[in-house]
Amino acid sequence: MAVIFLSRGTMSGVRKLVGRLQHESTLRFVSREDLVEVVNRHGGLATRVMEEITTADRAYEHFSQLRRAYLVLMRQALLEELTGDGVVYHGYSGHLLLPRMPHFVRVRIDAPIAIRLSLTMERLGCDEEEARNYIRDEDGRRVRWARFMYGQDISNPHLYDIVLNLRWMTLDAVCRLLMNVMADPEYRCGDDARRQVERLRLATDVEAALVADPRTHDLEVSAEVSDDVVTLVGPYLERAALGTALEIAGAAAAGRRIDYRPGYASYLSMTS
Repeated sequence: MAVIFLSRGTMSGVRKLVGRLQHESTLRFVSREDLVEVVNRHGGLATRVMEEITTADRAYEHFSQLRRAYLVLMRQALLEELTGDGVVYHGYSGHLLLPRMPHFVRVRIDAPIAIRLSLTMERLGCDEEEARNYIRDEDGRRVRWARFMYGQDISNPHLYDIVLNLRWMTLDAVCRLLMNVMADPEYRCGDDARRQVERLRLATDVEAALVADPRTHDLEVSAEVSDDVVTLVGPYLERAALGTALEIAGAAAAGRRIDYRPGYASYLSMTS
């Protein structure tokens, strides 16, 4: 079965859609809030990033260090949930944490303003003007978030495999469509896809160990996995710093040999 990533716009009806999918299936569901809870175990990191993104353009170097740790730890938390198939993740732009894989399906749910206003007034107990202001502000916040975190415009349809608009489809129709996609053999998680996920998970575990350790959390080092070798890639390190990085990575590398190659740490390449 597939892994579906639902990108939810502000009050676009995704929460109601997820409720229906939960009622009608035995799929596993993971939300952005679930991942944030895990990442916040590291000194409230997720909350700090969300608070400091408002000043990211003025203090970019400081924010960049927080961003890198956040991205690595969010990716690790997400991969922990993708141990099999038949999973639905719903969030804002979390689908950009991972590269495209054969069984990953990225879905954007859009809704007309009338539906969004109605959902906002219902959920927040506010009038139409307050709801309209809330949607405008929240839309802007999410656009800024994706731009600073991933360098992407989340309104770009090319970031998704499927874009569904509730102006023309009911939630029931969307639910049936997604269940059919989930069961389509084209999106089956085969052996090659499982190996890709396993390699990515190991590389991310190594990177997470490095960003979580105060001795190496400032080092911009990424990890690549091939066969029985984990290769760290990053700037030239002095002997002591390199020894520490290799020690920490080795403890997280599940018994694989650790190499180091000076170069550019391309941890954001996974968002392509």
